[in-house]
Amino acid sequence: MLVAVDFDGVIVDKNRAFSDVTTPLAFMPYAKEGLESLKRAGHTLLLYSARANRALLYTPEWDPLTRAGIKRPNEAAWMSARSLHWARYHQMQEFVAKHLSHLIDAIDDGLQGKPLADLFID
Repeated sequence: MLVAVDFDGVIVDKNRAFSDVTTPLAFMPYAKEGLESLKRAGHTLLLYSARANRALLYTPEWDPLTRAGIKRPNEAAWMSARSLHWARYHQMQEFVAKHLSHLIDAIDDGLQGKPLADLFID
């Protein structure tokens, strides 16, 4: 079974300032043990996160509300926050590489929005 697991709030504690990319991330209680149990049961684990949102990382034009014509992109606001979004994305990648490389089969790259999976843990 393909199990998609959200990063913030499921694997790591999200009770921190959104802009805090320096304080080390901390596991949610029993998150690692839960992932280990899923892996032992033979499941494929896909990590997904809003941190991989391509509209935040690459261009605000990829925001679905912008593409639908519901809102106009604020290029200045997007540009001023872009480095923070990249830092949050890299923080997640580093955490996974250090603590979860043996458990996570793939990190969703944000291309398809919420991934298609058999089960979501969100």
